[in-house]
Amino acid sequence: PVFLKTQQDVTGNLETVIAKGPTAENGKSLGARPRSLVIPRALRGHFRKVRGVFSVLATPEKRILLRIIELSQDKTSYFGCLVQDYVSFVQENKNCHSSSQDLLQTIRQFMTQMKAYLKQSISEMNPPIESYIPEDQIDPMLEKAMHKCVLKPLYGCLQSVLHDFQVAGGVWQRLQENLALAKAKQPHELGVNGARPPDAHAIHRIRRKLRAMCRMYSPERKIMVLLKVCKLIYMRMFGADDFLPMLTYVLVQCDMPQLDTEILYMMELIDPTLLHGEGGYYLTSAYGAMSLIKNFQEEQAARILSSATRGTLHQWHQRRALQRNLPSVDDFQNYMRVALQKADSGCTAKTLQVQPYATTEEVCRLCALKFRVSDPENYGLFLYTDDSSQQLAADTHPQWIKAEIHSRPNRQHFYFVYKSIPNMNCSTPSS
Repeated sequence: PVFLKTQQDVTGNLETVIAKGPTAENGKSLGARPRSLVIPRALRGHFRKVRGVFSVLATPEKRILLRIIELSQDKTSYFGCLVQDYVSFVQENKNCHSSSQDLLQTIRQFMTQMKAYLKQSISEMNPPIESYIPEDQIDPMLEKAMHKCVLKPLYGCLQSVLHDFQVAGGVWQRLQENLALAKAKQPHELGVNGARPPDAHAIHRIRRKLRAMCRMYSPERKIMVLLKVCKLIYMRMFGADDFLPMLTYVLVQCDMPQLDTEILYMMELIDPTLLHGEGGYYLTSAYGAMSLIKNFQEEQAARILSSATRGTLHQWHQRRALQRNLPSVDDFQNYMRVALQKADSGCTAKTLQVQPYATTEEVCRLCALKFRVSDPENYGLFLYTDDSSQQLAADTHPQWIKAEIHSRPNRQHFYFVYKSIPNMNCSTPSS
């Protein structure tokens, strides 16, 4: 047995070498190796050039999207600093929120703020976005960018936290019990009258789509899958009145308690402008179906939403409508990365929530609390740049300093360090 291997000779030419597989002492082959193709070094540069050509040929929307993603990964850019600090803050403080809604609403607000910043930014988005794509396409493109820059790196963390909230609140166990109870019921016992419910094969297809949906980080893509599922169900019905009971029956048969947090994820993170039409209708229907399952009773047909569920949906619609207003520019600098430097333990960094108008003295108090420093009077906040370091005075504003550094034409790396200053108080500036 032989295998082909492409390699480059000393002259730079390509040659194909036919090599025999390993043999035993008796001369018999031990079996063929799998075929392997070694890409010559000379060709790798050509592949990079081809990739560059494709990026040039990309649509203007794609080029802007790639530019924003690149900015989000660049800590020397103001936008990248904001995004990276926020992602770190959520990952490090994932248990500080009171509920799933509180966590997701905070993330949605941050994404809305970043979209507004990119629209207004002249220094980082130059030429401006509107010079590349029509105005009506800017917001959808920015929303897609936020999904990639913020939700994608956070998705694993969010799934874990949302599940923990489910378990801690008893919702997970209640859903499992009620799903088992409802699954034993006949369709008419769940309020399905007249319409023909999906068969086992159709349920399997729907379950497979929903499981694929659970792996997606983009709420917009999740809703597209939900639309497909709901349309498959709707095709089997005679009227809209039967849709909610039929959807409830299908979700019961799918037996996926995690859909409760998936629906919450979509409801809180989807762009409010996408809640009109079919998307909003089917999303609220899915929420209603899961609510019926959570509150399922043996003698109750799954046809009527409780007043509490209707009230929750009404409040949600009102709140999401209000979120269409642009946030204040003051909200753009709410996070700051600070390192604690100790002689015996090296450096430990944390992302802190720091308001734009907070003074160095206030930041020092926050650092002492977060880093559990027992003698904060001997610590100060320092600014380190590429070529210098200085202790910040008590009445200075670190967030203003950060913004000023980012606004300079020649960007430089900088760090805020909270460290011990022997015989000096945190509020005393260095000489």
